[in-house]
Amino acid sequence: MKRLTLSVALLVLGSLLAACNAASTNAPSGAAAGSSLGDPKSSIAYQFDQIKAGNVDKLKACLTPRVRDGVTQEVVDKAKTQAAQYTIDDLYASAEMGEADGKKTAKVKMKNGRTLTTLVETDGQWLADTIWFK
Repeated sequence: MKRLTLSVALLVLGSLLAACNAASTNAPSGAAAGSSLGDPKSSIAYQFDQIKAGNVDKLKACLTPRVRDGVTQEVVDKAKTQAAQYTIDDLYASAEMGEADGKKTAKVKMKNGRTLTTLVETDGQWLADTIWFK
């Protein structure tokens, strides 16, 4: 009887896990940026993809309100021409985690050792606090 109960429990757990995985993998490819901004490296990769695509509106959503207005089509077009020279591994080598004004921060370091930007966690999303692609 114990084996039957354990087997049923494992079967139910497996079904639940399969359902959760199916729900997350069936998300549309253009899903909301929220999932792409969930950790510092994914956030930089998503922003880099938006630069290469020339998508100003989606890129603005990746920055803190303090700097959002500085993102224009002209700025993105210029960054897009330079993006071909870099890979995500060039842009994101590491992140120094910290805190400022009661919010989590991630100081993103490039492969060459320079600081790319500082990301600020805002409502579960890691937003850039500088226009790092200018």
